[in-house]
Amino acid sequence: MNRIQEKLMLILLMGLTTTQLLFGQKTETNNNLKKDKDTLEVWMSKFYTITNLKASPNDRYVLVGKTYKRNNDTVLVFDTEKSNQPIHTLVKKSNILFFDDDKLLTSGDGKAELLNLKTDQKKSYENVQRAETLDKSGHYFILNKDKTLSLYDKNSKFINSVSGVSQYTTDKKSKIFIAEKEENKQTKENTSFVSVILNDNTRSKEKNSNKETLYSTENEITKLELAPSGKYLIVTEKIQNSDHLQVTFIPANAPANESMSTNQRNPDTKRAFKSFSGKADFVTITEIGNGKSYFIDFDKRIPPAQQEMVEVWYGTDKNLRKKKYGTQEHEYQIWNTETNHLEKLPTNKFSTFAAMGSSRYFLAFNTEEEFNYVNTSLVFPIDLYDITIKSYRPLFTASSKVTGTKDGTYIVGFEENQGDWVLYDLTSFAKNLPSLIFITEKGFKNPVFSSDSRFLFFESDNGLWQYDLKSQKMNPVGIAKGKEVKIMDKKIQSAYTQYNARFELSTIDLQKPMLLKVRDKKNNLTSYINWRRGKTEILIPPTQNRIKDVKYSENKSPIFSIEENYNSPPLLYRYETQFKNKENRKTAIFKSGKEDKVIINLKQEILSYTNMAGTKLKGILYYPIGFNPNQKYPMVVRVYQQQAESSGVYPVPDYDEDGFNVRLLLEHGYFVFLPDIIYDERGTGIAALDCVNSGLDQLQAHPNIDQKRIGLTGHSMGGYETNFIATKSNQFAAYVSGASVNNIVKFYFSYNAHFNLFDFSRFENGQHEMNVSFSEDKEKYFKNNPIDDVEKVSAPMLLWTGLKDENVTPDQTMAFYTGLLRNRKPVIALLYPNKEHDLGRGSKESEDLNLKTLEWWGYFLKDEKNVPWIDKEMMKYQNN
Repeated sequence: MNRIQEKLMLILLMGLTTTQLLFGQKTETNNNLKKDKDTLEVWMSKFYTITNLKASPNDRYVLVGKTYKRNNDTVLVFDTEKSNQPIHTLVKKSNILFFDDDKLLTSGDGKAELLNLKTDQKKSYENVQRAETLDKSGHYFILNKDKTLSLYDKNSKFINSVSGVSQYTTDKKSKIFIAEKEENKQTKENTSFVSVILNDNTRSKEKNSNKETLYSTENEITKLELAPSGKYLIVTEKIQNSDHLQVTFIPANAPANESMSTNQRNPDTKRAFKSFSGKADFVTITEIGNGKSYFIDFDKRIPPAQQEMVEVWYGTDKNLRKKKYGTQEHEYQIWNTETNHLEKLPTNKFSTFAAMGSSRYFLAFNTEEEFNYVNTSLVFPIDLYDITIKSYRPLFTASSKVTGTKDGTYIVGFEENQGDWVLYDLTSFAKNLPSLIFITEKGFKNPVFSSDSRFLFFESDNGLWQYDLKSQKMNPVGIAKGKEVKIMDKKIQSAYTQYNARFELSTIDLQKPMLLKVRDKKNNLTSYINWRRGKTEILIPPTQNRIKDVKYSENKSPIFSIEENYNSPPLLYRYETQFKNKENRKTAIFKSGKEDKVIINLKQEILSYTNMAGTKLKGILYYPIGFNPNQKYPMVVRVYQQQAESSGVYPVPDYDEDGFNVRLLLEHGYFVFLPDIIYDERGTGIAALDCVNSGLDQLQAHPNIDQKRIGLTGHSMGGYETNFIATKSNQFAAYVSGASVNNIVKFYFSYNAHFNLFDFSRFENGQHEMNVSFSEDKEKYFKNNPIDDVEKVSAPMLLWTGLKDENVTPDQTMAFYTGLLRNRKPVIALLYPNKEHDLGRGSKESEDLNLKTLEWWGYFLKDEKNVPWIDKEMMKYQNN
């Protein structure tokens, strides 16, 4: 063999080796993967997932987003009657709409396209800002960047166009409402016009135009919106030389020849519009009773005061949550369209109101702190304001979750202090017989009223529950006992969402089947069912797959799903709901990740066990890629809280924002263990230690895990758990802890600038679940404080933090670093100056952290030495 042949053979062998590395065929060489960063990045770039499922009206065509870790600008189009390959691939189309049964209107990146999925014919447009469809009329329109709006029929035949469009809205069916601005050449003043575009070839009789003018104003129009009922077009205007906004209601359904505007320059033309104004930066309009009334919230934002020399904080201040972003002043107006009466709500007693489906009753509350900041979010004492008799009645003593019926007859709220749901029949207030009902059953969540206001449903981890509003009886529906149930097709209208509150109208139409997601956590099974009038129909049978998305339009139509698992990339499925042969009703339309040849052989175990407190726990154990039963492997344990629900996640390799990626570790020859952690009365750290030890006990006799080469890692709450365990355990050879709390006493007495709360609330009523104040049980806090026993850490620690982190500030990481340094314990701290609580997916900092953690585990769990940045610390201890 001559020298040229030798070089060619060497190149060929190198290519084969690289291919083996990329797809994990030889575990013994996977360790080299991390040493070639370019090869690693090329390999990771091949992985993607599929999301955002959409189906055509006739269920023949299906769209899914093709999402890579670095971008999500690709959409795949499938014909369910053809092969399992996409018939079209759309790139950089941010807005995709089905048009008729077999057309797509796409727009994005300055372009639009009408695509006929049957014939593959395309009509393309350039210089596009937006494209939308009008389903009832069978038309679509294109708004160009030059503000010209052009209307076309379904065959792409041009109908008409309007220039100078500054705002628009549609009824999604046949009407387009537009705002235009015209300048008077003599006075140089602008006049804005609101018009409706005629969607056929008829012309306006008045001006032989393709549009009808509805309204004109000298003010700047900032928004057009159509009321949900379609009865009114609502115009928001900024009043000239004023800090006021004006909203104008224009009847949207009047015949064109009866809906000419009142031009302010021509008082002879008349129409029945109504305008209201208020001092505001923003205005929000809520429709009540299908257009019977409108709740108008003029919202003025007051920025925080800028103090040049000193900022003063008072111990009696009830608005400390607003220090960062400032406060609001509201002016509320209620317009009754039937009586044409306008009512202003009084804000002298309560600063904030919310409409809950009633034209008469409104929630009234203050957004000041009433409970000494012991809750992580604001909870409100809430009154009910009666607009008719101008009176208030107390409803809830402390609540942030309130749900009502669409017709405003019932309202239910969760009392935080009592832990009960409280139900009111608002019709009883009009009779001066207010009735409240305490629902004392525990574990109920996410209440949903039937649209006819006859029943109230609760989701729970023990099936679906139904409360009869007439008989006032609560009963289980009789399905999914002992399983988690979620109502998937409920209709939600938000009423108030600030400060993490959730006031909403939540309803379900019982004339249609109710779509339910059922989760059997004990057996790791998920299913979808229809429930109607006591009868159930299985749509998706119980599966251990993780169901990422479903699309289901109505009864007797197919249901589409995206499903994945730990050993299976996402698949797109179609289930025939009316198929007689139940065994053959599931069809795979598309399987992603065909390049991932090794994932099918990935092994996973879900362990079940109890800790010393008798708490039932689970843990997920992943086996290394290319697992050899005759070998021993090191293991990385990752802690947070409960992780068993992630067992069905397809592991995509990437530089994750917290430096931990399951797939990268598996490819590098590690077991990965994710134990559940459930806190109890002993305290956060002690419970975490017990849960981890109980999980490790289950693995003590595992023949393939090297018990002397186990590492522990965690981020944020998991970082705290890692730090605490490091002070109590000698089972780990190394640790990685990121953005972690190390001194819980100091953290308890801190103000969190990220969430605008006092961190003691996170211990007393939040994530840390200490459930007692420091002053009431100091010993409990000291027993669960990592920094108090920092000298007992027995293995090297890698700490990291973002120096701009306002959630867990960097001084927490530096305190543990300082304690380890003082006690001569091996430690390295990575400080990222431009990052916050995590490092951002795909950032250079995340890349650096992920590569460093791989080297850290390799150094301490695999004896892969000669890593300069680690040697610099460890050589000092080896030399001593």
